[in-house]
Amino acid sequence: MIRYAAFACLALAGCAPEAKPPEMPAPAEQVMPEVAPIADATDAAKYKPAPDGEITVATPLAGARVTSPLIAEGVAINTWFFEGQFVAELVVDGEVIAQAPAMQAGSTSWVDPGPVQFRAELAFNVTQEQNAELILSEDMPEMINPDTDERGPARSVRIPVVLVPPAK
Repeated sequence: MIRYAAFACLALAGCAPEAKPPEMPAPAEQVMPEVAPIADATDAAKYKPAPDGEITVATPLAGARVTSPLIAEGVAINTWFFEGQFVAELVVDGEVIAQAPAMQAGSTSWVDPGPVQFRAELAFNVTQEQNAELILSEDMPEMINPDTDERGPARSVRIPVVLVPPAK
């Protein structure tokens, strides 16, 4: 009889509603990056704008003048990560000039529900000032064709920056 009672408790526990993940905390100074429009059809196939609240970028700010290495930091929901990272790219005139993983940072883990801090470091080399975009994208976009493992466009945020050569 005790065995049946224990089984019933386990079965009911499995039916309990899932706890709501905690709200994503805002950094001390919440900065929502300016999102650039999708440039062309190729871009639209690769990226889609992230819904509000999924990612907050603390640095760099939109329009920032940056030298190498560019450091990107902020907070993203855990579904952006796979194996503790997601994609960070630096793009000039549609060409990726630097790519690095945005890694989980701080004491939070990507496997736990809720927000996860991230940090990316992208090294680049320019000889003159260049307009660029920092593009942060989820690592595992939603599957659109399970038969071919084809994935849809990645939720992304685009931050315009100005790349500055090193001081001489």
